Amino acid sequence: MSLVTTIIPSYNAREFISETIESAICQTHHDQEIIVVDDGSSDGSVDRLKDFGDRIHLIQQPNGGPAKARNTGARLASGRWLAFLDADDRWSPEKLEKQLALADEHTSLVYTDRLNFGDCGRMNRRLSEVATLWEGDVFEQLLRGNFITMSSALIRREDFLELGGFDEDRELISVEDWEFFVRFAEAGKRVRVCPEPLTEYRWHPVKISLNHDRCRHQRWTVLQRALRLNRAKELSWQSVRQAKANVWQASAWYASEASRWKAVSWYGRSLCYWPWDMTVYKAILRCSLGRV
Repeated sequence: MSLVTTIIPSYNAREFISETIESAICQTHHDQEIIVVDDGSSDGSVDRLKDFGDRIHLIQQPNGGPAKARNTGARLASGRWLAFLDADDRWSPEKLEKQLALADEHTSLVYTDRLNFGDCGRMNRRLSEVATLWEGDVFEQLLRGNFITMSSALIRREDFLELGGFDEDRELISVEDWEFFVRFAEAGKRVRVCPEPLTEYRWHPVKISLNHDRCRHQRWTVLQRALRLNRAKELSWQSVRQAKANVWQASAWYASEASRWKAVSWYGRSLCYWPWDMTVYKAILRCSLGRV
C-alpha cells in the first residue's frame, strides 16, 4: 500500500465541497490522507468542512489562489503520492486504486480520462472523444495543449517538490496546471494514462462565463514561457507553429458562443501560424453562419 495525500483547494465552494470530499473519502484505496486547504472563503463553506471532523485535515489561509493552496497542501503532505482534486469535481470510487496499479518505478504522474457533467453546453461527454490522451514523454504534445485534467492527476511527491510546485503568479489562474505539466514533462518525468473516465469535471456558469481575452492571454503566456525551455529549442519549426496556432484555435472555440466575430478573428490568427488545418476553415464558416 502507498500512502496518498489528496489535496483539495477550496474557495467559496459551499455548494459542491461536501460532494467532492465524499468522493475522496469513498475511495477503495484506503491508505489516504485528505488535506483541504480553505483559501480565505467567505461563503460559510468552512462550517461544512468542519463537519467532516478528523476525516480531513483542514488548513485555513488567506486567499492566495488555487496554485498557492495546492502548494500549501503539498508541503504538509505525508504521502508518497499527491492526488489533486478541485472543490467542484468528483472521483469514481476506484480512481486511486487503478492509478496506483499503473505507477511503476519509471512513472512520475498518472492521470485518467474524464467525464464532463453539469452545464456542459457544447462539451463532449468524455474528454477522450476530442483529445488524444498521451503517455510517456509528453513534452511536445503538451505544448500543443493541455490534455491532463488537474483533478485526475496523481503525482509522485518528490518530483512535484523538486520542480517547485505550481507557479503562484495570479496572472496564470486557470492555466497554472498546464504551465506545471509542461515543466514537469520538460524535466524528463514520465507520464502514464488510465484510459477509464474516473474523474468527473463539473461545468457551471462560473467556469463558462470566462473573460476570454484574459484566458487567451494566459494560454499565450504559458506557451511563450514553454518555448524558452531548453527542450523547446530542439523542436521543429512545424511543431512550434502548430503550438502557436492551437492557442488561438482553442481560445476561439471557447469564445465563439459569446462573441462569434471575435472567434472568427482568432481562428484567422490560428491560420496565420498553421494554414493547413481544414477544421479551422470549417469552424470559421460555422461561426460566420451563427452555428457555433
